[in-house]
Amino acid sequence: MFDMHATEEEDKLVLLRALDGLGACTQEQLLRFVVETGLQSQFQFFLALGGLKEAGFVRESTRPEGVLLVLTPEGRQSMELFASRIRASLEQILAQSCPAWRRRIRDEQQMPATWQETESGFVVTLRALEGGVELFSMNITAATKAQAKRFCERWPECATIIYQTAMQQLGEARDTGTDGEKP
Repeated sequence: MFDMHATEEEDKLVLLRALDGLGACTQEQLLRFVVETGLQSQFQFFLALGGLKEAGFVRESTRPEGVLLVLTPEGRQSMELFASRIRASLEQILAQSCPAWRRRIRDEQQMPATWQETESGFVVTLRALEGGVELFSMNITAATKAQAKRFCERWPECATIIYQTAMQQLGEARDTGTDGEKP
């Protein structure tokens, strides 16, 4: 449950500390982290993040993985100077939750999946990145919005298998007959 006695200052420090622990992440990923761990409500999150952006402590950076939130040097300095103002209970949640969430966010960023509605259905774009370089990209059409969302949700766990299968099938030499020619 969210502590309604948190100050706006503490909310901002929690976000700075979360970004420090998670690394660069999307706004949605950071929101999910603070809400699912019980650190903040959505309302607290948006107020604090707006203030941090306005103050220049957090900025958006466009990368192949998407638009990511990153700490600025001023944000890092502020976090380091005032981190002691974060209650121990919240600091404990941050310390316990950040490592697993950092891995989860990294996996999501390496396997981005998006969908958008078109005239012919829902186009789902599934990508695999490594070090910011795209290794694999595929667009497929889903019949329903629910199916498009399901494809996006399942992509990170299936990406490696699908990529390996595609590479194996496309790269495999096949016997086409007696003359040995390939099509």
